[in-house]
Amino acid sequence: MEIEHLAELMLEGLTEECWTLLVRHMDSGRNSLYIYDQLLTPAMQYIGGLWEQNLVSVADEHLASGVCDVMITRYAHQIKPAQGHGGRAMFLCVEGEYHHLGLKMVSSLFQEQGFSTRLYGGNLPLENTMVSAMNWKPEIIGVSASIVYHLPTLMKYTQALQSLSYEPIIVIGGRLIDRYGLQNTLGERALFFPDLLSLNDWLRSYEAASREAAAHFNMR
Repeated sequence: MEIEHLAELMLEGLTEECWTLLVRHMDSGRNSLYIYDQLLTPAMQYIGGLWEQNLVSVADEHLASGVCDVMITRYAHQIKPAQGHGGRAMFLCVEGEYHHLGLKMVSSLFQEQGFSTRLYGGNLPLENTMVSAMNWKPEIIGVSASIVYHLPTLMKYTQALQSLSYEPIIVIGGRLIDRYGLQNTLGERALFFPDLLSLNDWLRSYEAASREAAAHFNMR
């Protein structure tokens, strides 16, 4: 019922009421993964279901998305980043894909672990993606597509990014890859995560391994 209540507040554009609800969970000790994975994501999925049933309009859905966007930004500013190893990560949606909220949550989780991040949002052409990656050289590049007819474009981006000479890790999220069984076609340096929980687990392990490697190097 709380998810439905949050969704209703979003649909009505009640930003402060939504924030009050989030603050209540923050004050009770809920972490970022809970805020993103158990509150905001389910609320937006619920709204998406209402839209598919023609129970809310496109305008309603856009209003709710705007409120959710504000919530992510506002929440992320409350979190103090960890002392990470100084890694870089960039995040983008493929050309034609504008659904960026999940990607924004992922970028926030990386920031929390101490990464320097660049969030390019939706609809970034491949040429600009490659130039940005070559100039900044992030060790991790997150790519997102949430609509089925963008899957060929997603595969094209993945292949191109894996051709970069400095060999970044390509991170791909979303339910589409799992639904269509494309995990084994992504390439050896592309990692697929079906949800925020699995991504967060990997990220923590990756950061722990990076810190251990840095400590070992400094002791030499």
